[in-house]
Amino acid sequence: MRILVTGADGFIGQHLVRALLDEGHQVRGMYNVEKPLYFFSKTEIEWRKADLRDAATLVKIAENIDVVYHLAAIPRNDMRKSWDDYKVVNVNGTASLLEESNKAGVRRFLYVSSVEAAGYGDGIHPRVETDPPRPDNNYGKSKLEAEGLVLGKKWNMECVVLRLPMIYGPGTFLIVPKLFGFVKKRFYPLIGKGQGLMEFCYVGNAVNALVLASRHEKARGELFYISDKRSYLIKDVIACVAESMKVKVRFIHIPVLVAMCVAVCFEAVAKLFPFPPLVSPYSRKPFFTRETVRWTTKNWNTVSTEKIRTMLGYAPTVDIAEGCKRTAEWLKEHGDQQHLQA
Repeated sequence: MRILVTGADGFIGQHLVRALLDEGHQVRGMYNVEKPLYFFSKTEIEWRKADLRDAATLVKIAENIDVVYHLAAIPRNDMRKSWDDYKVVNVNGTASLLEESNKAGVRRFLYVSSVEAAGYGDGIHPRVETDPPRPDNNYGKSKLEAEGLVLGKKWNMECVVLRLPMIYGPGTFLIVPKLFGFVKKRFYPLIGKGQGLMEFCYVGNAVNALVLASRHEKARGELFYISDKRSYLIKDVIACVAESMKVKVRFIHIPVLVAMCVAVCFEAVAKLFPFPPLVSPYSRKPFFTRETVRWTTKNWNTVSTEKIRTMLGYAPTVDIAEGCKRTAEWLKEHGDQQHLQA
């Protein structure tokens, strides 16, 4: 099968390409700026340089392609970027790629979205695909609008949308290495009892779901949440990370009321000094806020994978212990290269 992967040199894209190559598929990778490759060599696939901001560079990008996996995007909430930035890349770029893919006779188009397109849940029930979406940042809003383009128009292609949560595994240089680095200090502050649930999905499980959705007849025209076998307590995630690094971590429990007071003070100081280490250079938000307290103590970030499990037979094979072990081993070898993809 002939497959196009946009963002083929990204974190998830590289794992997806590796899986497709191992199955014997011919892969075309779309990239904009060259990044280091860790899981396949440059010569193993055909490369096309293109920019989602420029529709002209996408002409014939999907020629002679059977399946498209669209991963390329501005990949997270970044307050340095305006809504227009997100609109041009995540929405208009997706529209242009859809048009080119449809024109080329692509059979199936898979759009890799994010749980941020849905926004926070009610803190009681895991989010399901039929819940009304309420994204609260430009990244989530752009992904939701692009989802509407993929599923809202009668394309000749079979279209599928998959929402991913926080993904971890070998090859990541964003949030997860910071988490592992914090645990390495052998203590971790927990707000309340650390009983808030979160999604923490191993990249191999996510890739398996993407490949499954590219083949299954019932996936046509559907939206799915992807995650691990279950949601995890934040405390359990930290414990597994510590175990994978062979360190003992001491939890420091901070009462919720105290954490809220600290968050208010932190936000106030961050307004006066809006730069690191108080403020993230990516989101331009303070590193510790009242929102941080809420999502770590309430189940706002959980999703249900019942639909993809029952309809497509999705069954994650790598548990959190094994996933953390593989990630820790990879970071130990490559962690000094974080600046390459920061």
